[in-house]
Order: sequence, then structure tokens, then C-alpha cells
Amino acid sequence: MPKKAPGERWRYIAFRIECSRLVARNDFLNSLLARSKGTALGQGFRITVFDDNFGILKVPHMLKEDAIEVLASITDVRGMPCKVATLKTSGTIKTLKDKYVERGTEADTDWQ
Repeated sequence: MPKKAPGERWRYIAFRIECSRLVARNDFLNSLLARSKGTALGQGFRITVFDDNFGILKVPHMLKEDAIEVLASITDVRGMPCKVATLKTSGTIKTLKDKYVERGTEADTDWQ
């Protein structure tokens, strides 16, 4: 991920992978990289949290909508049919960790 430019802000996107099995982080990352290739998002993101088919994606704030579209476009991970549901976006990772990581991902599934 490129260094933060002066004045750059980040957005954190909580997501859940709906799949019949647990997905490995590297397998999901490969699918995400393949889907983001050629888009404005490119490789300008980082998976900051990934556990039990739940993750938090860090993106520059100007690419938030592009990132949500790329996540929604993922239909399979390593040949397994999967769907990625965006749960919520935030300007701080702490907000998402407090809401989803400590209490589990079954909390509110609306995103902003």
C-alpha cells in the first residue's frame, strides 16, 4: 500500500464472506486482487483484520465506493461460490473492531 499522502484520509470497510466453508486470508486476497485489477482501486488497499470469514479493508477515502463495488463483485474464492456482504464503513478501525470483532459479526448488518 502506498504511503499516506499529506491530507489523505482512510476508510475502513467491514465485510463478511458468505460461503459454505471458511476462506483462507490468502485465497480471499487473491480473489480481491484479481477483481480490483484494472479498476481505480488497483492495489491501493490493505486487509487489516481477517478471521472466520470476517474482515476489515483499509482504503483511501476517495476509493471507498470503488472498494465496495469490487467486494460486491466477488462471486467465488478459489473455485468455491461465495458472496461478500459489506457490513459498515467507518473513518476509524476502532469503531469497527469494537462493533464486530469483540461481539462477533452478527451485529447490525447495515453499512454507511
